[in-house]
Amino acid sequence: MNENQKLAQFILENVGGKENVESATHCMTRLRLKLKDNSKANRANLDNHPGIISTQVAEGKLQVIIGTQVGDVYEEFIKLVHVVEETSKEETKDKNVLNRFAALITRIVVPSLGVLCACGIIAGVNSILLSTGVITSGDGTNILLSNLGNACLTFFPVILGYTSATAFGMDPFIGMILGAFMIYPGMAQSINAGDPLFTLFAGTPIEMPVFKTFLGIPIIFPATGYTSTVIPIMMVNFLASKIEKILKEVLPRVTRQFMVPFFTILFAGIVGVLLVGPISMIIQNLLQAGLNSLISTSKILAFAVITLIYQPLVIFGLHWPLITLGIMEFGSLGNSLIVASIFPASFAHMAACFAVFLKSKDIKTKNIAFPAFLSACFCIIEPSIYGVTLPVKKRFGFCMIGGLVGGLILALSNSPMYAISMGVTGVMSFINPNVPGIGGLVWAVIACIAAMLVTFTLTFVTFQETKEVK
Repeated sequence: MNENQKLAQFILENVGGKENVESATHCMTRLRLKLKDNSKANRANLDNHPGIISTQVAEGKLQVIIGTQVGDVYEEFIKLVHVVEETSKEETKDKNVLNRFAALITRIVVPSLGVLCACGIIAGVNSILLSTGVITSGDGTNILLSNLGNACLTFFPVILGYTSATAFGMDPFIGMILGAFMIYPGMAQSINAGDPLFTLFAGTPIEMPVFKTFLGIPIIFPATGYTSTVIPIMMVNFLASKIEKILKEVLPRVTRQFMVPFFTILFAGIVGVLLVGPISMIIQNLLQAGLNSLISTSKILAFAVITLIYQPLVIFGLHWPLITLGIMEFGSLGNSLIVASIFPASFAHMAACFAVFLKSKDIKTKNIAFPAFLSACFCIIEPSIYGVTLPVKKRFGFCMIGGLVGGLILALSNSPMYAISMGVTGVMSFINPNVPGIGGLVWAVIACIAAMLVTFTLTFVTFQETKEVK
């Protein structure tokens, strides 16, 4: 039995056995368990296991914070309990709408982060090679790296088509087809060709020209299509999941294999373009307009709030809606100040962990602090939060201050990220691929160093040996 199997077995024994487990899923560092009775979980035993950073109950679920190897432990845990990854049915049991929404966004967005960040790093490498003259714009290397780096965000609705379909408990391949339909090459140009027949909401921020109709119904389609969007495919798949469920109940069993996908794709696709898509784009545009209005009114206040709330939200796993707003910003603007402003947070945690590692004389504390430092280098800050900073609350406060300083430097210098990337390699994403120079990279380095210096100094100077750190 390997270490992951042993840890999975230990967790199962201390959550009341497989009879007490309704469902399981995981994010980047946490095993999230929906238990029939949370009181049966022996959190004291779990917290004291060397392979577990901490536990907490949030959104009605027991969260076992393990670290970056959580995926391997999850696979072994699933084999023991014989449950599948939770679907939307479990979500409906939580009466708190905010909790349900945050959990839903988490389950839809988190699975895509690995490939999203990988493509962001590739885009960053391409920008560095261009800026340093190693390659030139338009040569073969540039074309391949540029398209590879942009592929994930460009076709993001297809990826979200899969993850949102899974979250809504429907056939994920139907979700992918609907996502592909929403961004089908040339459809936006074909629908919006010629002169508009009329314009809906003329003179408003949601003005919509109509060029074509479907059986007399206006077809409202964004000029750039739904490429890189987030909300539309989520709403279309929510509708599709309801259609699929009804069809499975009314169609003869012998025809379900092909008739359920046929009618689901047909109805959800057409209604999605005619109704759901325009509504979702209105919502997305209003959210973006509201955010832009707040930023234009008081940039310092807006980004101070964003940078300050981000780390506390991570504690409860509720930070993904904020990340989703950043992804929407990428889709509409091609860059994001929101994601940029929270970028220095991981560097603040790196500094706190390194300060504790240097100052502490306790071997166990050092053994927690250094791996947490390494995780923070790749923007995985949960090990730092639960193992090093949160147990001594002033350290967590110092990280918030450091993150605030770094975030405001980037916001006030107007240095957005041009690709989604994480950790130390993420600084490459501050290079604007469309403008010569590395001004954004310089500001990113300054911001991250400032965040680290502030946090390291405060943590180092005020350090006291404590047994609070597990």
